[in-house]
Amino acid sequence: MPRRIKTIYIAKKLDEVKYDEYGNQIPQYSKPKSYEINVQPISSNADIQMYGESATTIQKAVIDYDKYYGEFKEFDIAYLDGATPKGEKVNGANANYRLNPPRNQNKRIVIYFERLKGK
Repeated sequence: MPRRIKTIYIAKKLDEVKYDEYGNQIPQYSKPKSYEINVQPISSNADIQMYGESATTIQKAVIDYDKYYGEFKEFDIAYLDGATPKGEKVNGANANYRLNPPRNQNKRIVIYFERLKGK
């Protein structure tokens, strides 16, 4: 299967938090940045077994350690499957995936993207 590099966007979760009128936390995100990354639905038995029933909502990217180390964190959000930040009034409003903790694997980093509920 040929590699399919896609343009995706990722917005970093900021340490800053705002609150709505009911006292609920509203996470804040940086302006989304575009990346050219090969992102695919998970397909290996190990990945499917790890995520179980939610496996259909997970996508995966394997990226270069030297190029991306420290670039992504758990709870950053992503725009996949054609979603873009165009027209957003609030950073992250159009995002449809959340990053699970990046996993360092020697010269590569594996990132799992989990679809946000309702997106």
